[in-house]
Amino acid sequence: MIKINLLSALILLCSFSVTEAQTVSIDRIEPEFWWTGFEETRLQLLVYGENIGSSRLHVDHDDIRVLQVISVENPNYLFVYLDISKNASPGSFPLIFTKGEQTLTAEYTLLEREGSETRHQGFDASDVIYLLMPDRFANGDPENDEIPGMIEGVNMEEPYARKGGDLKGVMDRLEYIKDLGMTAIWFNPIFENDMPYNYSIGAGFYHGYAATDMYRVDRRFGSNEEFVELIRRSQEMGMKVIMDKIHNHVGTHHWFIRDLPMSDWVHDQAVVGNTNYRTDVLMDPYASQADLNSMVQGWFVDEMPDLNQRNPLLADYLIQNTIWWIEYSGIDGIRMDTHPYPYKDYMAEWARRVFREYPDFNIVGEVWMQNAATTAWWQYNFPTQSGYNSYLPSVTDFPLWRSIVAGLNEDAGWDTGLARIYYTLGQDFLYTDPNLNVIFVDNHDLVRFMTSIGEDPAKYRLGLAILLTTRGIPQIYYGTEIMKAGGANDPDKRRIFPGGWPGDAIDAFTEEGRLALGEERNLPIQETFEYLRNIAEWRKEKEVIHFGALTHFIPENNVYVYFRHNEEETVMVIINGADEAGTLSTGRFNEFLEKYTAGYDVISGSKVDIGETVQLHARTAMILELR
Repeated sequence: MIKINLLSALILLCSFSVTEAQTVSIDRIEPEFWWTGFEETRLQLLVYGENIGSSRLHVDHDDIRVLQVISVENPNYLFVYLDISKNASPGSFPLIFTKGEQTLTAEYTLLEREGSETRHQGFDASDVIYLLMPDRFANGDPENDEIPGMIEGVNMEEPYARKGGDLKGVMDRLEYIKDLGMTAIWFNPIFENDMPYNYSIGAGFYHGYAATDMYRVDRRFGSNEEFVELIRRSQEMGMKVIMDKIHNHVGTHHWFIRDLPMSDWVHDQAVVGNTNYRTDVLMDPYASQADLNSMVQGWFVDEMPDLNQRNPLLADYLIQNTIWWIEYSGIDGIRMDTHPYPYKDYMAEWARRVFREYPDFNIVGEVWMQNAATTAWWQYNFPTQSGYNSYLPSVTDFPLWRSIVAGLNEDAGWDTGLARIYYTLGQDFLYTDPNLNVIFVDNHDLVRFMTSIGEDPAKYRLGLAILLTTRGIPQIYYGTEIMKAGGANDPDKRRIFPGGWPGDAIDAFTEEGRLALGEERNLPIQETFEYLRNIAEWRKEKEVIHFGALTHFIPENNVYVYFRHNEEETVMVIINGADEAGTLSTGRFNEFLEKYTAGYDVISGSKVDIGETVQLHARTAMILELR
């Protein structure tokens, strides 16, 4: 386990010799420590403290060289660039700051990079991702609900308030997540979000997207060390961990926003206002400069200052913060929030730098776009007119989400009903690799799938069957397994998980609790839980579903048939969206069926004879391993 040179220890190691009225101090150095052995040998240190910008730095080390020392507008900042030779050994060395007769020394530590087969694995279509919001999942340690000096505590009555979920709550339920068939966990942001709240306008920051310290886990969730332990345990159990990051904005109470290093560290809201949210302008060949500036430079909301990644000092700071978290924690992937909102050239350089150090890693960018073309534009090697390359492997597939929800709610037609899914997947020629798309039926920003399909259990199961058998990387939002409902506003779609809090009347983490919840809501919750778990568990060992080819047939009478196939195996998926039972003629599928006489139905566990017809139940999916 990595031994941390804590900031408190760093401050204690600082020694002062004050001979002038204007003293120099150090409050923090970021990153607090680093590693040897990176491909990029240049390291930026952000040094913050009273009047530190007027000091000079000396390093006496054979394998570490001072490249540049940069003072900026704010005298409380000094940016230092070191070159860490590839011959440098792990250990500590002094950073010696001087100003006139004053000397201040801080010990800086270089660690050895940790090699392990379970770290930095990346994620792909062999995975099923479980997305959870730490504050709303489970409260494992009520003692961290209220932290002295932090602005907000727990309020169970106010929808926009914190509820007390934490890392301990997740750690206590890792077996539950694994038993559900999940192979990866994506956490909404765990960074410190010590922001003031205004419930009357819906400003609560339990969600984690307004960071106030990008190197620290929010103490109401736990500690940096607990996060590392959670990742270690997850990986030992065969589950990967995906970290949520944000480089477009931070919170207004971030420590460097309250004492800005430079006037161009963030975009001036008085000049640019808030973003127009029109991400399509970024690839629009006819877009005006005014619209582009509004999109990229405008603030996301008033409480989230928009970072200016064209400031090279800030760009280096953000890139290094990412690499620090990957190496420190051992995470397997990153989901980048609001990926199109920062400058796209910066985002490409960020991704390139990450993959230079971690070639097996993966990143999914949140690209909330209107159609397949504008979504595919963000995936690596898309043939843009400008030659832009994002270096981004995975993108969020919002077009497929729209098609699944609409397709399950509409009557069948030429381009409605399940035909919507068929036509959306038919545009996969646009993607560099559609199998790397992260696919979903809902997430923390969307109306819960249960609500969007009118709380219809049959439609619900159809959606899950499609999600777990079509191409791409499926993501399940916490509570989907218990048919959790929730409307359009933020807290409604982010309700707490029943059983995650001491004193909860129903514990939906248990079968007994799910049965009780189903009785209370008059829904087949335990049956749906088992439905999802059984398909997810079956999927784990099915390379044909992970990486096999997809061939689909034009839906007829709202019956959508597709095949996943490779040289060893063929799986036939039949999605009957019709309200009536019926008979499916198999003749037009002969290119796949001519050598098979039966199939094993993964869902029902029964043998299905395949002759000239197959009998279909109303609004039911069949997943047939052909034999």
